[in-house]
Amino acid sequence: MVWLYFAPTEIGGSTRYVVTGGTSMEPRFHTGDLALVRPAGDYKVGQIVAYWSTLLHTVVLHRIHAIHGSHYVFKGDNNDFLDPVNPTRADLLGKLWLHVPGGGRWLNFVHSPLIAAVICGLLATGLLFGFGEKQRRRKRRRNGPPGKGIPIVNTSAQQNAGRRIDFGALLTASAVAAAVFVVLGAVAFTRPASTLTPATTGYTQQVSFGYSASAPAGPVYATGTIHTGDPIFVSLVHNLGVDVNYRFVSVAEHDVSGTEKIVLRLTGQGGWSRNLILTPTTRFTGDHTSTVVSLDLSRIQKLLARVSVLTGMGGTYTISVVPEVQITGSVAGRPLNLSFDPAMNFQLIGSQLLSQGAASASTTTSSAPAASSPAALTAARPGAVGTPGSAPTALTVLGVSAKVSLLRWISIIGLLISGLAAVLFYLRKRSEPFEESFRIQAQYGHMIVPIVGGEDLGWPPVDVPSIKALVMLAESGHRLILHNRSNDVDTYMVNEEGTVYRYQVKPSKVVWGEWSDTTVTPVKAAA
Repeated sequence: MVWLYFAPTEIGGSTRYVVTGGTSMEPRFHTGDLALVRPAGDYKVGQIVAYWSTLLHTVVLHRIHAIHGSHYVFKGDNNDFLDPVNPTRADLLGKLWLHVPGGGRWLNFVHSPLIAAVICGLLATGLLFGFGEKQRRRKRRRNGPPGKGIPIVNTSAQQNAGRRIDFGALLTASAVAAAVFVVLGAVAFTRPASTLTPATTGYTQQVSFGYSASAPAGPVYATGTIHTGDPIFVSLVHNLGVDVNYRFVSVAEHDVSGTEKIVLRLTGQGGWSRNLILTPTTRFTGDHTSTVVSLDLSRIQKLLARVSVLTGMGGTYTISVVPEVQITGSVAGRPLNLSFDPAMNFQLIGSQLLSQGAASASTTTSSAPAASSPAALTAARPGAVGTPGSAPTALTVLGVSAKVSLLRWISIIGLLISGLAAVLFYLRKRSEPFEESFRIQAQYGHMIVPIVGGEDLGWPPVDVPSIKALVMLAESGHRLILHNRSNDVDTYMVNEEGTVYRYQVKPSKVVWGEWSDTTVTPVKAAA
């Protein structure tokens, strides 16, 4: 089941692991997430599917927006445009099956050269040791005792002894791992976890405009009201109300206040212009303010007609409502002193007043008439202030970078786990019964034959100092080793032409908190 659902395509499975990047699928997906996709028999609109982009030469994970024949149209949830590539069914890699937030970072960590080398080294070491031990066991079973005609006895007890857990080796491995984590912690804790870096905090000033008026109800204005986007005919509309809404926007903590003055700016051909104050300078507190000004269109039209007569310059005129905003305060603890003066432009052509939309003072507008829309009636000016920030310090080893804070946690957790494991293996090893007996069975089990009953075989025994000495006697005489356990004592014997050579082992014990090594029972030898 694990292979069926989780085996990656690189090793013959059917699941593809995709690490996401960018902001096109926010808020569901973020950079560093892991997506598992699997092929599907049918793909439908609304499904999140991974496909190979021939334009970007990479895998793209987006949502199916439409299906046109054999081509699929994709779009990112956070994008306001469709993908430029329309892949076919052959380019689809699979639909979303499982989403693991942040899982891509761990996958990349495992795939890093250093970690991958460590994993491969551990696997190779385990395989080599396992293969070598298996070969040695096969060799022992194949060769057997050096004598001819002596059978090889391999009991279930000997097999179990060969498969016994070596707590001594585990204790050594835990101690080595603890030492490695101590070194890692020493390196990580002697370096700062973060460093000061210059950063910026963004903000935006925006002014949105709108207009409204009343007019006689009739064939031109059925309801007698005019709203933003409707055409304005000065023969029917005499007063036009213009809404001016200023707002200071920032995700950072801010405290601002300011002043606002609204000016009516009239501009004609030949460079003529004139400014009229609609509202005087007014102070406001907070990050927003709203003002409504009234334009007397009849008076403005008469003024412009008189200017045309006096200058001899006719044509079109531009009527602009300009809020002059001054802002002071702070953003993210940094002082601010800003100004913003966008313009809401109208163009008077004959008896019609056309909205030209909103623009900043530095933006030029076309002289050709253009229909207005609510989206075009907002002017914005972004900005940023420098703020002190901090970035995590990374430590690079063999081309692999990791955060110092992460290495600190790894060293602490690793040291705790390896330390606890070392204590556990040490206690298990101390409490393990018949330590030397297991070792003897594991090494010389092919020469040992268990017997039932006491050790009194009718021959006077002769004790030898070690099991190796007993094995040498058995091999020189082409004999087997007899083994008997009674009263918690393991006795190994070799009968050599009427003389019994014996080696006895008592289990290791802990007596009053002190360690008692394996002992050889003293027995007087008789010729």
